[in-house]
Amino acid sequence: MEIKFRPYQKEVINATIKAFEKGYKNVIVEAPTGFGKSLVNYIVAKYFWQKLNKRTWYTTPQVVLLDQLENDPLIKQLGGIAIIKGRDKYICPISKTVDYKELPCNLAPCVTRKYFNCPDKAQCPYYQARDKALSSPISALSFAFMLTTKDIEDWGQRDLLIVDEADDLENWAVEYGTLTFRVSRTFDNIFQIIQWAKTRLSNVRTEINFIENMEKLTPQLVARLESLRKLEQKLEFFLSDAQEHPDNWAWCQNGSLLELKPIDAGIVLNKTIWWRGKYRLISSATIINAELFKKYTGLKGKTLFIRVPHPIPPENRPVYIHPIGKMTKEERQNTYDPLVKAIEEIAERHKGQNGIIQCHSYEIAQEIAKRLKLKGFKVITHNTKDRDEKFKEFLNSTEPSVFIAVGFERGIDLKYDLCRWQVITKVPFPDQSDIRVHELWVKRRNWKWARYIAIKSLVQACGRSVRAPDDYAVTYILDSSIEHLLKYKKEFPKWFLDSISYLYEF
Repeated sequence: MEIKFRPYQKEVINATIKAFEKGYKNVIVEAPTGFGKSLVNYIVAKYFWQKLNKRTWYTTPQVVLLDQLENDPLIKQLGGIAIIKGRDKYICPISKTVDYKELPCNLAPCVTRKYFNCPDKAQCPYYQARDKALSSPISALSFAFMLTTKDIEDWGQRDLLIVDEADDLENWAVEYGTLTFRVSRTFDNIFQIIQWAKTRLSNVRTEINFIENMEKLTPQLVARLESLRKLEQKLEFFLSDAQEHPDNWAWCQNGSLLELKPIDAGIVLNKTIWWRGKYRLISSATIINAELFKKYTGLKGKTLFIRVPHPIPPENRPVYIHPIGKMTKEERQNTYDPLVKAIEEIAERHKGQNGIIQCHSYEIAQEIAKRLKLKGFKVITHNTKDRDEKFKEFLNSTEPSVFIAVGFERGIDLKYDLCRWQVITKVPFPDQSDIRVHELWVKRRNWKWARYIAIKSLVQACGRSVRAPDDYAVTYILDSSIEHLLKYKKEFPKWFLDSISYLYEF
């Protein structure tokens, strides 16, 4: 079939294939929203299979992207892609007959009972998807699934690894390695923690074995077993890395609470993700700097960086710098009142249109919401537990709404009338109270890393509300710290700088 390519798609496909033919190990494609990265990635994978007889893993951090790949009509016409998700996304077909209620496959009898022999494994939707993914030349799975299968031979290396939405890989790797415990003793160094973790792992394995050998499990025991298995995997990873790289672990003990985090995300990614492909195609809208991306994710090998021009005119995605005051922890109390006044004026300017206020923390979100409500504004807020529910409320609102958001800088699609304006209340520098950030930024004084994270997050946030060439939305940055960050203009994408102008008065 003849494919109608969007601008630059064909050029990127050809450049990628030629790079691999010339011996490049990695191709990094930075392409803005609307470019169509999924189709480009898929066609490169098809080339590897049809021309070279080589197979592909396609991975992404977002399960919703797996759904999009599975349902994409053009990819379906071109042959489709095998999708595998976590066991919790499938329903066990025999759970009702065994446990008298419908259960997801992660809680099915074959998972929770050591010697259970499933009488109808061929009808299991999880195993059907798994077998199809293992036998297919192009198979898609989430980062989480890839991490949990890192030690299983069937899920080993393929010739091509495609990593889509790769800009947040560093955070994913750190989150995977993070451990938090309640402890009854005090530690003086990482070596004492390693010895303690060995004992803890032994105890965890003993408890897993005990539960698996029970005849009947309550829902509470099933949940406990699932939790123990995840802890076992994390402890195993910590011990394998910490004994080899003890300096790679930041730790903090606050009373009985012990927290551990890997510092170099590249070590984690090389053990879990990068080795899964002899060649790697990496795509995202915000790689920002290919060399820094390689450095902070541990990516090795000769690399071609392709940056696709932005398809949306800068006048459709203006970013106004309106410096109200500093939003650092020490100074934000003096900034809240003028900040909220500016937000009022912005909301009035965009009366009748949906808007989103991007907050860097729940503290900032609560202060802004409190002040806006006192002035009679109707806003939608959320907490850690109801964030998805409240975001849906915002999207489905029948009247213009304002959503006060924390952690919505990436992964949301606010196209057209869903959002016509947004406010960035704070430049998203990493949080210094985080033990890894404190180690990298404060102790090791890695300012370049901190700027890279801030710029990447800022560019991501500004792209939430303009999603197509005929879309438009306005972004306002109110934190005065943006002026310091913009001194490093060479570290920003040019297409982002093209959209910026200063707005000292409304």
